[in-house]
Amino acid sequence: MISLGGLALDFGRVNRITYHQDGLTPESDTDHTVMLGLIACALADRYFPDLNVGLIAQYALVHDFVEVYAGDTPTLRMQSSDAKAEKAAREQAALVRIHREFRGTLPWVATLISSYETRLTPEARFVKALDKLLPKITHILNGAVTIRKQGMRPEELADRYEAQIGELQTYAADFPALFDLRWVLVDRVLCSLGEQDASVAPQVPSRMKTVEDAAPAGGVL
Repeated sequence: MISLGGLALDFGRVNRITYHQDGLTPESDTDHTVMLGLIACALADRYFPDLNVGLIAQYALVHDFVEVYAGDTPTLRMQSSDAKAEKAAREQAALVRIHREFRGTLPWVATLISSYETRLTPEARFVKALDKLLPKITHILNGAVTIRKQGMRPEELADRYEAQIGELQTYAADFPALFDLRWVLVDRVLCSLGEQDASVAPQVPSRMKTVEDAAPAGGVL
């Protein structure tokens, strides 16, 4: 318990490249984890009644825990094949280390991480998809300060967001409504840059004015 508690505190010192609303305080991995858990559970409860909210909460809790050893890898820009392979290797080594440290005492953590990584359950795929939406929320809340600090132009950002569609389709195709929700957030991010232009911004359907508008008749998002 003491060892796991220490790792939890270490996890809170892993910073992402995103920021709080003040544009100065880095978002930590625990900040991100709590945000994902709250949003994923709330959305599932409201719009996806077939999903197990408890399992969603568990997956959200551990989804990035390997970063306590592997560190966070920014994916705002497109990664090369070598960079992706290096990230996967670091995170796999971190998972093996967590397995080794807790398999004889508290194996639940590593077991659940492994289950999440397989993405065999709809709950795991749901959490994985929402995980990729959350940075857009932080960009909206802090006025896209990360994007500005990284020197990304709207054209580059729009291209990156287009490329993410293919990535999401590999594991989240059974949640088409999340793709609609994603476009709402993408549009808000580009607007927050203050440089949105029809020639570079993705074309968001006119009906997508709010998150609630993404829900079809019957109330399911």
